[in-house]
Formats: sequence, C-alpha cells, structure tokens
Amino acid sequence: MNEAKRLVDTFKVKHAIHVGDKEVLFCEDGKKPDTPYMVCYCSWDNPLGIEQFFKAVGSNDYLEMMTEFTKRVQAQLEAVKAERDKITVPLPPFTAEHCIPNDYGESIENKVVVIRANSLRPEYQTADKQLVLATGGFGSYANSRGRAVYTINLYSGKESRWNRESILGIIKPEHMPDWAKKRLKQIDAERQAKHKKHEPER
Repeated sequence: MNEAKRLVDTFKVKHAIHVGDKEVLFCEDGKKPDTPYMVCYCSWDNPLGIEQFFKAVGSNDYLEMMTEFTKRVQAQLEAVKAERDKITVPLPPFTAEHCIPNDYGESIENKVVVIRANSLRPEYQTADKQLVLATGGFGSYANSRGRAVYTINLYSGKESRWNRESILGIIKPEHMPDWAKKRLKQIDAERQAKHKKHEPER
C-alpha cells in the first residue's frame, strides 16, 4: 500500500505500524496550521472489516506527535509480549513436514488444519495461532470454486474466516499435540451441545 495516498479525513498517513490488534498512524495535513500533525489508532475489528480510526490526538508540535506515535507503538509491543507470556503451549510454528498437504480435491471440513505461518502477522506466527478446526465454508469442500473456510482456533476458541490458500494442510496425527487433542474434544462437545439445543422438538 502507498501510505502517501492513504487518508484519515483530510490527513495524509505518513507512517503506519501495525502491531498486535491495532495499527498506529502518524498523519499530516499542512492546511491545518493549528494541528498539522495527528496520531491515531486504526483497527478492522468489525463484521465488515472496515477501517475504524479512534483515539486521535493532534498538535502543531512535530516532536510531541512523533513521541506520542512511538509511545503507542511501544505500548502495542508490550501488549503483544504480555499476551505471549500467558500462552501455555509450545510456540514454535508448524511447517509443511507436520501436515498432510492441502489437496483441493479433498474436503477439509471438520478437520484440524494448519494456517500458513506467512498468512499470520509476524508477531503471531506461533503454533497457538495456527491450529484450527475447519467448520465449514465453500472453501472447505472438495473441488469447490469457493475460498472461504470458517474455523475455530483450538487454543483460543476464536472463530475466524480464512481463504483456502491460507491453509497449509491437515495436521498429521503424530504431530497433533496433547493440548490440541484435549481442546478438540472440548470444542466438539460444545458444538454438539449447541446443535442439540437448536434441534426442533419432535
């Protein structure tokens, strides 16, 4: 992306660093003499994936705003470090040798698959972010023209959407860690209970 052409209202984005769940932006608008510099956050945490800008501050002091920018980036780094320190499973990422290769002629629905490390942000290229249960979506079917694969992360339980090309493959049984086996049983039980709850009474 050419950040020089990216705008936040009338401000041009000059610097943007994405760390963790937010992007930190440093913006300029030379036509605003009182506040030509602005720092804000950006996230896409909404169903439509639309950019949302928030917690904006402005000033005519470049150094003040650059200090604010770097402080926010540092805060995001510390937040990611704190999040990683709480992870209780081995972090080294899964690679192709741990997987049955992604075969578009085979269904991956209801299979535990591995997200490609390079499809994740650099700070999130760890095993806990890679192992997911494929629950559906046209991209999970065999020989499908669709791309969407809906998943549940085995470690966090978070539901997400991926494209089929982001799937490295199905995890080989011998490389499925014990923590993932345990969580898979829990997730399967929760899904079955949810299904029964929504079954029509006879």
